[in-house]
Amino acid sequence: MKHPEYRISKSKSKRKSRKVIKMTLLITVIVMSIIGFRYLSPAGANSLANSLITSIIDETQPSDSIKAGSSSAELSTDDESYVLIDPHTNKILKSHNADVQRAPASTLKLITGLVAVKNLKGTDIVKVGTEVNVEGSRLGLRPGDEISVHDLLTALYVNSSNDAAAALAVKAGGSIPAFAQQMNEYAASLGCQNTHFTNPHGLPDPNQYTSANDLSKISREFVNNDTLKEYVKQTNAHVQWKDAQGVSRESYVQNTNRLLEIYPGDQGLKTGTTTAAGQCLVSYVSRPDGDLLLVLLGSKERYRDTIKLLDEAWAEQRSKAALQGLADDPRSLILSPGIF
Repeated sequence: MKHPEYRISKSKSKRKSRKVIKMTLLITVIVMSIIGFRYLSPAGANSLANSLITSIIDETQPSDSIKAGSSSAELSTDDESYVLIDPHTNKILKSHNADVQRAPASTLKLITGLVAVKNLKGTDIVKVGTEVNVEGSRLGLRPGDEISVHDLLTALYVNSSNDAAAALAVKAGGSIPAFAQQMNEYAASLGCQNTHFTNPHGLPDPNQYTSANDLSKISREFVNNDTLKEYVKQTNAHVQWKDAQGVSRESYVQNTNRLLEIYPGDQGLKTGTTTAAGQCLVSYVSRPDGDLLLVLLGSKERYRDTIKLLDEAWAEQRSKAALQGLADDPRSLILSPGIF
């Protein structure tokens, strides 16, 4: 997927040049030390090479200022928040404004499903009431309609339907306020400290907020739920229900996440957009060389920013893996075909 090129500031270019020079010098020293196998004992040469390679790996690690500050990639706004993590180790790879309280928009639907499925089965039938009379993205439910929990979850995660979120909340919690309390209790159990929910769909409320760091904890829990994870992968889906008169209704819905089937390895998760929240996107990407989870809030160009952050992370992880492989067997550098 093509995305616009960005101008790199002179200061960033200088820092990058210095790092390249350092790495080049270190690699040169490594090669010379490996060649010295004929003069050093194998143990001594290995020890020297390993220590030098380790110093390169340390050199390529993100500094605390980069972890706590913005990425080296130029993003659409300095005001946005993000957390990029390895979902298997929970290690934070990059973050910026991670604990700032922000409106979550529809990204909070990740926790809506997590709470709902604690008490509901996919085959349960829900008779909806006036709670489905909400604004924003809708499936088109009306009071008196009957629909399965499975179809509600499909609409919730593929079409980001607010009426589906409301129907699930009332069925699972008895009322919107009671369900919101369950959401808050669940978030607290995950260690969220800058989060408070008041509704299940993400429509604006001054008392509803989260942070990129808190949402990453919720997202990790979502990724570990094999049932819910299947819904967010679908680019389109068929939803059906019956109206109050028993007449069958149906809708073909499209996923709001434009990166699905475009960005390699993208497994979906959740979009969100309101005036207060800006453009939000939670992304889970799985590839043979690793997985990444990115929470992005308050962006002006969420897809471009997401691609830049993920691409940068893949490049750094591959460089680190290559250097680590060299550290495991330093002699492979000169024993490989074409070397010397």
